[in-house]
Amino acid sequence: MTWRVDARVPVRVLRELPTLDGAVAVLAEGAEPALPAHIARAVFTLRDAPHAVACLCCQGQGAAAAALAALFRARATGGPWFDQVVVLVASDEGEAEITQALTKDILTVARYKLA
Repeated sequence: MTWRVDARVPVRVLRELPTLDGAVAVLAEGAEPALPAHIARAVFTLRDAPHAVACLCCQGQGAAAAALAALFRARATGGPWFDQVVVLVASDEGEAEITQALTKDILTVARYKLA
């Protein structure tokens, strides 16, 4: 018998903030919503770049991937614990950036999975 465990943190991408239950972190596009103090949080802002996310000349980590990395580092170094992330997007471009991070950024893919 082979056991397979996927310990990556599940991520839900939403347009409206749901009722938050359990150990959840919130990543918001643009501005941080009002949240209780115990909830881990981060914000990502789309860059005003003329190029597509992860184009060959812009190989740096995108804003959503960087924000998810910061959440993970905070969790690993004693910040608020979470076992799921809610991403609150405000635009189609923000949704595309988070999807790009969750499918193409190697560190994000190793830590998180789309729920």
